Amino acid sequence: MVNNMEIRKLDSTNIKEIEEVVELWYEVSVKAHSFISPSYWEKNKEAMCNLYIPKSETYLATKKGKIVGFISMADNYLAAIFIKINMQGMGIGKKLLKYIKEKENIIQLRVYKKNTDSVEFYKRQGFEMIKESSEKDTGELELLMEWVKDKERR
Repeated sequence: MVNNMEIRKLDSTNIKEIEEVVELWYEVSVKAHSFISPSYWEKNKEAMCNLYIPKSETYLATKKGKIVGFISMADNYLAAIFIKINMQGMGIGKKLLKYIKEKENIIQLRVYKKNTDSVEFYKRQGFEMIKESSEKDTGELELLMEWVKDKERR
């Protein structure tokens, strides 16, 4: 499925593209985080659109010109990686992560502990758990995970 897929940087001046990315983030967040009320994600849409996505380094996975996923970085912190629901499990997330790994030496991220599919995905991609803590807005447990380039070469 990753054949004919392109990765390109998000044009942070393209409001339509940012809105499409935020809608993808919202749809996947609601499904992947069924343990959190959809209203939580709804109330964060505006901040994602106006603050988080434009201020991060975001790369889009596109197929035939359509956005099928994205990854956002803030320095060495993986702030978001989301793949269209009907395209998950096809290697798109792995390819986006590989693209970022080529640019970074250390990547950290936070993931909800109950989001077991994502936790397992990150483990398969070489991330290790650093610590567990309670996320202040939701009260849910989240894991701080880290990937270090040099560890993968050993």
